[in-house]
Amino acid sequence: MKLFIKALMTSSMTLVVMLALSVAAAPVHAGEQPNLLIMGEDADQDTVPRNSRVFNRVLLALSNEMQQMGFAVYDETAVTMAVTNPARVRRTDAELLTVAKRVPNVPIDAVVVFQIYASAEQNVYAPGVIDLRIRVTGRMIHVQTGRALGNFEVAYGPGELPPLPPGCNRDCVLEQVGAEARRIAADVGGVLAIKLDALSPARPQAVVPAPAPQTGMAPVATAPLAPQAVGCVGLTTAYTLSFSGFDTSEMTRIEEYLVVFKGYDHHRPVRVTMTSAEYWYETCSDTARLNRNLRLMAEQLGVQARISMVGNRFDVQKIGLGAKR
Repeated sequence: MKLFIKALMTSSMTLVVMLALSVAAAPVHAGEQPNLLIMGEDADQDTVPRNSRVFNRVLLALSNEMQQMGFAVYDETAVTMAVTNPARVRRTDAELLTVAKRVPNVPIDAVVVFQIYASAEQNVYAPGVIDLRIRVTGRMIHVQTGRALGNFEVAYGPGELPPLPPGCNRDCVLEQVGAEARRIAADVGGVLAIKLDALSPARPQAVVPAPAPQTGMAPVATAPLAPQAVGCVGLTTAYTLSFSGFDTSEMTRIEEYLVVFKGYDHHRPVRVTMTSAEYWYETCSDTARLNRNLRLMAEQLGVQARISMVGNRFDVQKIGLGAKR
């Protein structure tokens, strides 16, 4: 009898420990970290054009801040030269987004678009003093969905920046403006990186346990680790899922599968008919996992299906085998 009670207490304690561990080690769904492309919008004639050394210094400062936060930043010239002329200037934001969508080989998830406004003006009260006015703006756009991910700007007016040296020629002006714009751009890039990190947090790093103390040494007290919250890491992405050739009962089962896919956030019907349906589907799951889940779903439904993907759109078409008579 005592052995039975002891075994029962042991099994109960084991169950409590297992439940505690399952809560403390709550799963975190890992999605893809965004691939970034930093591009300058210079369609406004008052902005600094792309072929200026000031533009290049700002571009490098923004890129450096994003890289410091751990995001993958791709060089625009390297990845777009196959689809457009890298030397084009005075480009609109519509052209920038179109180019980003057409980049081959590297899927670009988000674009950081920046603008530089810079001018030099004579001080009203001291004609020999030339003041600078510089403003750098930046905004982030999700390429496939057009969703705004955040924006920030830093501006300095006359008297807030060091004036130009006396007798400053063109090269001197470009160097002075470039140096100040680079510092301003670093602040803009740092804030945008923080905003993007909040939307796409990094995967938690594994905690390496401290080495065991040597003989005779007191053990070092360590603070308990806080449990990780259930949720997503990585940028939540929206897809268009289109299903055709399925009957009503099959579509009901498909919706049940969609909501249990790993990383699921929410979905919304866009267009539904008797034999087809189209959904707006948001998830932090990566594209490869979603593609695999759709294939496995078709197997579970017991149907043959053609699954194709272009951009952020999946088309799932049931292959009809004909009814037996």
